[in-house]
Amino acid sequence: MSSPAVSESVPARFPRRLWAWLPTLVWLCVLASFSTDTFSAEHTGSLLLKVLHALFGRISAHRFQQIHFFIRKTAHFVSYGTLGAFAFFSWRATFPARPRWTFRWSVLALLLVLAAASLDEFHQGFVASRGSSPRDVLLDFVGAIFLQAIIAIWIGWRESRPAQ
Repeated sequence: MSSPAVSESVPARFPRRLWAWLPTLVWLCVLASFSTDTFSAEHTGSLLLKVLHALFGRISAHRFQQIHFFIRKTAHFVSYGTLGAFAFFSWRATFPARPRWTFRWSVLALLLVLAAASLDEFHQGFVASRGSSPRDVLLDFVGAIFLQAIIAIWIGWRESRPAQ
Protein backbone atom coordinates (compact mmCIF):
# COMPACT_ATOMS: atom_id res chain seq x y z
CA MET A 1 0.00 0.00 0.00
CA SER A 2 1.56 3.27 -1.08
CA SER A 3 1.04 6.58 0.59
CA PRO A 4 -0.14 9.57 -1.49
CA ALA A 5 2.56 11.66 0.21
CA VAL A 6 5.29 9.38 -1.18
CA SER A 7 3.95 9.46 -4.72
CA GLU A 8 3.69 13.25 -4.63
CA SER A 9 7.09 13.88 -3.05
CA VAL A 10 8.87 13.60 -6.41
CA PRO A 11 7.32 15.92 -8.98
CA ALA A 12 6.12 14.28 -12.17
CA ARG A 13 8.37 16.66 -14.12
CA PHE A 14 11.54 15.42 -12.39
CA PRO A 15 12.42 12.81 -15.08
CA ARG A 16 11.90 15.43 -17.80
CA ARG A 17 14.27 17.79 -15.99
CA LEU A 18 16.80 15.01 -15.67
CA TRP A 19 16.54 14.21 -19.39
CA ALA A 20 17.00 17.89 -20.19
CA TRP A 21 20.52 17.66 -18.76
CA LEU A 22 21.52 14.69 -20.92
CA PRO A 23 22.75 16.75 -23.94
CA THR A 24 24.74 19.04 -21.62
CA LEU A 25 26.35 16.12 -19.79
CA VAL A 26 27.14 14.27 -23.03
CA TRP A 27 28.68 17.43 -24.51
CA LEU A 28 30.80 17.92 -21.37
CA CYS A 29 32.13 14.40 -21.92
CA VAL A 30 32.88 15.19 -25.57
CA LEU A 31 34.76 18.33 -24.50
CA ALA A 32 36.70 16.32 -21.92
CA SER A 33 37.81 13.94 -24.68
CA PHE A 34 38.93 16.93 -26.77
CA SER A 35 41.22 17.88 -23.87
CA THR A 36 43.33 14.73 -24.26
CA ASP A 37 46.54 14.01 -26.16
CA THR A 38 44.49 12.55 -29.03
CA PHE A 39 43.28 16.04 -29.95
CA SER A 40 46.58 17.85 -29.46
CA ALA A 41 47.75 20.17 -32.24
CA GLU A 42 50.29 17.56 -33.35
CA HIS A 43 47.64 14.91 -33.91
CA THR A 44 44.97 17.14 -35.47
CA GLY A 45 47.62 18.84 -37.60
CA SER A 46 48.76 15.68 -39.37
CA LEU A 47 45.18 14.73 -40.21
CA LEU A 48 44.28 18.24 -41.35
CA LEU A 49 47.38 18.44 -43.54
CA LYS A 50 46.34 15.25 -45.36
CA VAL A 51 42.82 16.61 -45.90
CA LEU A 52 44.07 19.98 -47.16
CA HIS A 53 46.57 18.34 -49.53
CA ALA A 54 43.82 16.07 -50.89
CA LEU A 55 41.48 19.02 -51.45
CA PHE A 56 43.83 21.81 -52.53
CA GLY A 57 47.20 20.25 -53.35
CA ARG A 58 50.42 21.47 -51.76
CA ILE A 59 50.30 24.47 -49.42
CA SER A 60 53.13 26.24 -47.67
CA ALA A 61 54.00 25.38 -44.08
CA HIS A 62 53.22 28.95 -43.04
CA ARG A 63 49.77 28.88 -44.68
CA PHE A 64 49.05 25.52 -43.08
CA GLN A 65 49.97 26.85 -39.62
CA GLN A 66 47.55 29.75 -40.12
CA ILE A 67 44.71 27.48 -41.23
CA HIS A 68 45.36 25.00 -38.44
CA PHE A 69 45.41 27.76 -35.81
CA PHE A 70 42.16 29.24 -37.18
CA ILE A 71 40.39 25.86 -37.20
CA ARG A 72 41.50 25.02 -33.64
CA LYS A 73 40.38 28.39 -32.27
CA THR A 74 37.10 28.20 -34.17
CA ALA A 75 36.55 24.78 -32.59
CA HIS A 76 36.97 26.36 -29.14
CA PHE A 77 34.46 29.10 -29.96
CA VAL A 78 31.86 26.74 -31.45
CA SER A 79 32.21 23.83 -29.01
CA TYR A 80 31.86 25.98 -25.89
CA GLY A 81 29.13 28.04 -27.53
CA THR A 82 27.32 24.74 -28.07
CA LEU A 83 27.86 23.82 -24.42
CA GLY A 84 26.35 27.18 -23.44
CA ALA A 85 23.31 26.54 -25.62
CA PHE A 86 22.78 23.07 -24.19
CA ALA A 87 23.21 24.42 -20.66
CA PHE A 88 20.69 27.23 -21.31
CA PHE A 89 17.99 24.70 -22.19
CA SER A 90 18.97 22.45 -19.28
CA TRP A 91 18.64 25.34 -16.84
CA ARG A 92 15.36 26.36 -18.47
CA ALA A 93 13.97 22.88 -17.80
CA THR A 94 15.36 22.92 -14.24
CA PHE A 95 13.93 26.32 -13.30
CA PRO A 96 10.84 26.76 -15.49
CA ALA A 97 9.35 30.21 -15.83
CA ARG A 98 6.63 31.81 -17.91
CA PRO A 99 8.86 33.62 -20.40
CA ARG A 100 10.77 31.45 -22.86
CA TRP A 101 14.00 33.35 -22.11
CA THR A 102 15.31 34.72 -18.83
CA PHE A 103 18.61 36.34 -17.94
CA ARG A 104 18.96 33.82 -15.11
CA TRP A 105 19.18 30.84 -17.46
CA SER A 106 21.79 32.57 -19.60
CA VAL A 107 23.93 33.57 -16.64
CA LEU A 108 23.80 30.05 -15.21
CA ALA A 109 24.76 28.64 -18.62
CA LEU A 110 27.67 31.08 -18.88
CA LEU A 111 28.87 30.18 -15.40
CA LEU A 112 28.80 26.50 -16.30
CA VAL A 113 30.82 27.24 -19.46
CA LEU A 114 33.33 29.29 -17.52
CA ALA A 115 33.81 26.48 -14.99
CA ALA A 116 34.11 23.81 -17.70
CA ALA A 117 36.53 25.88 -19.81
CA SER A 118 38.69 26.66 -16.78
CA LEU A 119 38.80 23.01 -15.71
CA ASP A 120 39.61 22.01 -19.30
CA GLU A 121 42.59 24.35 -19.44
CA PHE A 122 43.70 23.25 -15.98
CA HIS A 123 43.58 19.62 -17.15
CA GLN A 124 45.55 20.44 -20.31
CA GLY A 125 48.33 21.81 -18.13
CA PHE A 126 48.98 18.20 -17.04
CA VAL A 127 48.94 16.69 -20.55
CA ALA A 128 52.46 16.66 -22.01
CA SER A 129 51.38 17.41 -25.59
CA ARG A 130 48.94 20.14 -24.60
CA GLY A 131 49.25 23.61 -23.16
CA SER A 132 47.08 25.67 -20.85
CA SER A 133 45.98 29.15 -21.89
CA PRO A 134 43.71 31.72 -20.23
CA ARG A 135 43.13 33.08 -23.74
CA ASP A 136 41.39 29.84 -24.66
CA VAL A 137 39.10 30.20 -21.63
CA LEU A 138 38.28 33.72 -22.81
CA LEU A 139 37.61 32.47 -26.35
CA ASP A 140 35.38 29.69 -24.99
CA PHE A 141 33.47 32.22 -22.89
CA VAL A 142 33.03 34.60 -25.84
CA GLY A 143 31.67 31.71 -27.91
CA ALA A 144 29.15 30.98 -25.17
CA ILE A 145 28.15 34.66 -24.92
CA PHE A 146 27.65 34.75 -28.68
CA LEU A 147 25.35 31.72 -28.62
CA GLN A 148 23.44 33.12 -25.64
CA ALA A 149 22.83 36.30 -27.65
CA ILE A 150 21.62 34.24 -30.63
CA ILE A 151 19.24 32.31 -28.37
CA ALA A 152 17.87 35.53 -26.81
CA ILE A 153 17.39 37.15 -30.23
CA TRP A 154 15.79 34.01 -31.70
CA ILE A 155 13.36 33.54 -28.82
CA GLY A 156 12.54 37.26 -28.76
CA TRP A 157 11.88 37.23 -32.51
CA ARG A 158 9.69 34.11 -32.24
CA GLU A 159 7.64 35.64 -29.42
CA SER A 160 7.20 38.96 -31.19
CA ARG A 161 5.71 37.41 -34.31
CA PRO A 162 1.94 37.66 -34.57
CA ALA A 163 0.07 34.42 -33.95
CA GLN A 164 -1.10 32.71 -37.13
